[in-house]
Parts: sequence; structure tokens; C-alpha cells
Amino acid sequence: MRRNRAGLKRIGVLALALIIALGALGTAYAAWTDSVYIEGTVNTGTLDIDVAGVSSTFVYKVPGNPPEPPSNLPEIVVHYVFGQTDPEPPAGGALIARAVTVPDTSTDSDLAYMTLAGLFPGVDFWADVELEYLGSIPATISMAEIHAIDDPGNKLDSLWTLGRDTKDPLVYPVRYGAWIDGEIKPDGSSTWAYVDDPLGLELQQFDMVHIALHVRLPEGPEYENLSLEFAGTITVIQYNEYAP
Repeated sequence: MRRNRAGLKRIGVLALALIIALGALGTAYAAWTDSVYIEGTVNTGTLDIDVAGVSSTFVYKVPGNPPEPPSNLPEIVVHYVFGQTDPEPPAGGALIARAVTVPDTSTDSDLAYMTLAGLFPGVDFWADVELEYLGSIPATISMAEIHAIDDPGNKLDSLWTLGRDTKDPLVYPVRYGAWIDGEIKPDGSSTWAYVDDPLGLELQQFDMVHIALHVRLPEGPEYENLSLEFAGTITVIQYNEYAP
């Protein structure tokens, strides 16, 4: 009988040891926990420049009209017009030349069409686009160029070179050729400031800028009866990425 009791005692000790071991294991995996959850939104900036308006040039011949600015040519009346509506012609006047910009408002606010027709020496024909910068990141105009699509004899290129060569008004009182200039009206301002070259111009959100194409033909038969097609691009880049 003693032998049996001793055996039971050992079994009881082993069982107790097993219970203690299991209890210790449970304590290791039952620590208190708590969590904090974080939710957020990432918004990136935008570069966005759109056509907001246009300007055009209309030239009329008015018999008997004395020379007057801006052309100072007899019987020539020049109207520089903001918007798409043709101005009322002067009394007895006939439209003989124009430089017109029409925005593509139906499908694309980044597109406009320019038509220059009937050009002749002595008048600064210009057509422009008014752009509004809507991006949230400051931007710089990195490209403002026009290139020929169909240009027999490279006449547009020669006009472009001539325009670049006559930029100094002190040396050349009258500028000839083809060139681009502009104006800027910062957001909140009521006045436009002239810009000789829009390349490198920095824009803030809601700034307005005019980009104008000018063509003033010099005298010369080589510029008669020309038909040129061209395309232009105005591009903005993030302000800190612009390299002159």
C-alpha cells in the first residue's frame, strides 16, 4: 500500500508541474495591447494654363482718311481689338487685312487658331492669346515659340530672324519682322505690365498673361504673295526646374 501511495504522489506532482508550465505560457501571450490608427490624404500640386481670351487686329481702307497712329498711312485705319467680335468698320471703310485669334472653346482650352491675312508693309499686325495660370505650384514659361509648317523659301524663318535683330528701339525706332512679346497682370492687380520676352516669366496662381505674335513686314517684293502655315507652343514648367 505504501508503494502505491508513493506512486500516486509522484503523478500528482508531475500534473501540478504541467499546470504551472501551461499557466506560465498563457501569461506570456496575454499582454494588454492598444492601437492608434492614422488616416490621411495626399494632394499633389498642379500646372495648368488655359486660354482665357484673345486679341486681334483689323485694318480698314477709308478713302480720304488722313494719316493717323498707329500706322500713319493715308486712308488706313487700324483697330486693335480684345475679344472675338469684329469691330464696326469706320464709315465708308472696307476691311482689307486682319490678324485674328480664335480660341477652341468647344473642346480644348489649351488650343487657339491664328489667321493673318492680307498683310502689307507699314502696319504692326498682331494677334494674341490671353492666358490664365490656374496651377497651384508657381510656374515659369519655359517655351514660347513659333515654327513653320509650310514655308516655301523659309520666309517665316527670315522674318523671325529679322524680328530678333531689331529688338533695340534705340537702334531701330521701328521694329520689323516677326516676334513675340507680352504683358502680365498679377492676380489682384488691375494693370498690365509689358514683357519684352515672355520666356522665363514666373507665374503665380490666377495670374494673367498676354502672349502676342507680331508681324510687321518690311518693304520688299520677296514678302509679296506669301502663304505660310505655322504652329506655336507656350509651355510652363515647375518654377524651380527652369534653367535659362
